[in-house]
Amino acid sequence: MPTFFTGIGELLNGSVLQSSALWTLTNVPGFPPIIQTVHILGIAVVMGTIAFQSLRILGLAIPSQNFPEITERVMPVFWAALFIMIFSGAFFVFGRPTRYFNNPVFLWKMLCLAPLLIMMLFYQGMGRLQNNYWQLNAKRELVARVIAVTSILLILAICTAGRWIAYLEYIEYPLWYLEPYHDGQELPFWDWVQNWSLSQIIASTNWFPAIETIHVIAASLMVGAILWVDLRLMGIGATKYSISDLNRELIPWAWGAFTIAVITGVGMFITRASGHVLNPAFQSKMFLLVFAGINMAYFHYKLFRTIDQYDHSKSPPRNVKLAGVLSLVLWSGVMLAGRWIGHII
Repeated sequence: MPTFFTGIGELLNGSVLQSSALWTLTNVPGFPPIIQTVHILGIAVVMGTIAFQSLRILGLAIPSQNFPEITERVMPVFWAALFIMIFSGAFFVFGRPTRYFNNPVFLWKMLCLAPLLIMMLFYQGMGRLQNNYWQLNAKRELVARVIAVTSILLILAICTAGRWIAYLEYIEYPLWYLEPYHDGQELPFWDWVQNWSLSQIIASTNWFPAIETIHVIAASLMVGAILWVDLRLMGIGATKYSISDLNRELIPWAWGAFTIAVITGVGMFITRASGHVLNPAFQSKMFLLVFAGINMAYFHYKLFRTIDQYDHSKSPPRNVKLAGVLSLVLWSGVMLAGRWIGHII
């Protein structure tokens, strides 16, 4: 580890910042999982803005939106979400500075974050300097595509490093297979599930942090995609574009990310199945997921039938706005309950 990096940790250790962060984390009821959820939601918005802007540049998503408008609209959201992400993460960094500044994974995360911010500033700045700057010639379009691909790779690396900070020992002492043990006794169903060979291998090896990383990235991308549609339903964002266009272009991405999140979620669930089914946070998460699905079904199979009446309206009907608000609240609740699972024994 670079001495200047570890030196920052030593400087923060015992400081007012550390004592303030530790006091907040230990004395405010429920603060750790709540601020973790805020952090993850910030990541989801950051990922959603970068990912879909980059995919638009590459011609892979939301083709109905033009470059200058999408940049002007989403970049302020990106910077606001980035601030929230940094602010919420600071509580844990300041609370245990030596843990983070002596951790090479945290260093990798910072080394990925710095060039990402530089590229975003450069891309946004040149776009403001001249209208359609990135579309004026083939050379600039190529540079924009390189920035888009690099941005996606960097945000994926940042999310991955963020999850692996707590799993440093899995990197230093990798274990990719563990012979499962079972004494042959008859077990209750959920105990039987978590005693599957697959369950024990995932729980005891590098597979668990790897699966959790994919789960968080998929959930963040899903929430990021849903956010774009919900803000349009609420009449807050992307009002220049029709609801049907945004729905058609973004919901398939949300479904794809949701599918990956479900598969990886099942992979984590089976490692502690008997504990999860009795965990109030897990039960709440499943309850909220069901209601989020009902709300989505209500919009698509009820409200969407009359889409022609408000498709281009900048202020959709009240029931449509309510569906958007409920979607944001319910999916935020799913993320919060997901973070609480690990805090309830």
